[in-house]
Order: sequence, then C-alpha cells, then structure tokens
Amino acid sequence: MLSSFEQVGAEALLLKGASIAHWLYTEGEPRTYIDCDLLIAPRGVVAAEEVLSALGFRRQFDDREMPSWWREHATAWVRDGDGLTVDLHRTLPGVGVDDEAMWRALSAERDVVVVAGRPVLTLTLRGRALHVALHAAQHGAGWARPMADLERALAAGDEDLWAAAAALAAELDAGDAFAAGLRLAPAGAQLAVRLRLPPPRSVDAELRAGSPPPLALGFEQLARADGTRARAEIVWRKLVPPASFVRHWDPAGGDSRVGLVRAYVRRPLWIMRRVPRGLEAWWRARRSLGGGGRS
Repeated sequence: MLSSFEQVGAEALLLKGASIAHWLYTEGEPRTYIDCDLLIAPRGVVAAEEVLSALGFRRQFDDREMPSWWREHATAWVRDGDGLTVDLHRTLPGVGVDDEAMWRALSAERDVVVVAGRPVLTLTLRGRALHVALHAAQHGAGWARPMADLERALAAGDEDLWAAAAALAAELDAGDAFAAGLRLAPAGAQLAVRLRLPPPRSVDAELRAGSPPPLALGFEQLARADGTRARAEIVWRKLVPPASFVRHWDPAGGDSRVGLVRAYVRRPLWIMRRVPRGLEAWWRARRSLGGGGRS
C-alpha cells in the first residue's frame, strides 16, 4: 500500500501503531493494533484515496457532505474482505494551524521504523511524544490505551525530549491540548510544572481531557459560533444531518428507506435524552476555567 502511495506521489508518515510499539514496548509486552494510521501530505490526499479505492477499500463514512466544523481529523477506510482499516489523517486532534503548516512542521524531520521487513517513514521522537500527549487529550483519562502509551512515553522520554515536544506543540498551536494530555498522568502533571506549561485555556481541551459525555463538545461549538444564524445552523445540522451520517450513526435503522425515516425520528429523541449530562459537563468545564476560556 505505501509503495502504491509513493508511485502516485502521495507522501505519508506512519502514526501510532508500529512506531509507538518500537519506541515504548518490548517483544515480551507487544502493543497490538488492528488498524493503520497515516498522516498524508495535503496535496496527496486525493491520490491516496484513489489508491485505497483501487485496493478494495471504501470510506467507512463519507464526511464530505458534513460542514467543516463537524469533520474529524481523519477518515477511516475499511476493506470488507479482511476487515483491515486505514485511517487517513489530514491533521492531528488539538492542532490549531492549517493542514499544510502542520505537514511542513511534522515532515521536516522524519524517522524510520521497520514494519514487516520494510522501512517506513514516521514521526521523529519529539513528534511521537507530541502525538501521544495529543491522543491522550483527545480521549481523556477514561481510555486505557492512550493513557498506557502516555505513561510509558513519560517514563521513556527525558525532559529534553518533552521540552522539544512542547516547542513543537507551540509551533502547531497545540499547546492547550498538549498540556491537557500531559496533566492526565501524575508524572505528566509534574513535568508540565517543570516545563512551565500553562494550564489549558480552552473549554474544548478541558472537556476532552475528561472523556466528555455526548453533546458536551456540541455546547462549546454553540458558544463559539458567530451569531444566531450560525448557532441555528449547528442545531439544525445536529438534529437533521445528511442521510450518509444517519446511516453511519444508526446502521441498523438506516438499511432501508423506512429504517432511515425511523432513524431520523429517533435522532432528536436521542439528543434530548443526552442534553442534561452534556450541558452539565460543558458548564462545569467553563466554570473551571473561570467562566470563559479561549474560543
């Protein structure tokens, strides 16, 4: 697959998976992974997608119909024959700069790991340290695998490495998420103090670090929206998203026209049941930041 990417000029860097296993895990304690995460240069995304299609992969969910504020940092491609999943990343969670600037920063220095006997380009150690912290911040303390990777990375990396990762985070406008991720582990919280990293200033970073319930992040989107019209658009899209999203959200209900209608009926009911917990989590995060936070 990676050789096919090279043939069409789609530059890629391996994320997580083997690159983390080579760094943090020994042969006696393997880190299993069932998918492949690749960061793709912005100019090579279309070519990479065409390669995956030719290899029998399909988009797990086509998010091209979704508004930009709803799109995720990666698109999952799955091959039905063997269940192999490839996540094509356009960015990393918590990064504030645009995709091109992020690619330039992370691809300026590259490392190599051997996967199945083949050398594969990946992030440098400071890039991997940054990603481990961002991945923990994305999911929060309630997710075992990102937390295990973070704790191992904190034990394996010296203070110079983490200082370099912090500098990279600042370059990528990812300082809030980076600091929030570090502070999820006791050793990381102590390291953040030594590196003089400020506490998170954004409600989004504060929420994600706490593994928020559904809708909590949606309330922050509403709070940051520019005006009544933008807020109304967010609410409408959440209540009545495109059919492709509804089929992804409720696969059992979206397998027929009648099932799709039923899924659309269930959607607002599902949302209303989750409003109280989501609103409470969002309000608690805002209060912890003094009632505001960076937008």
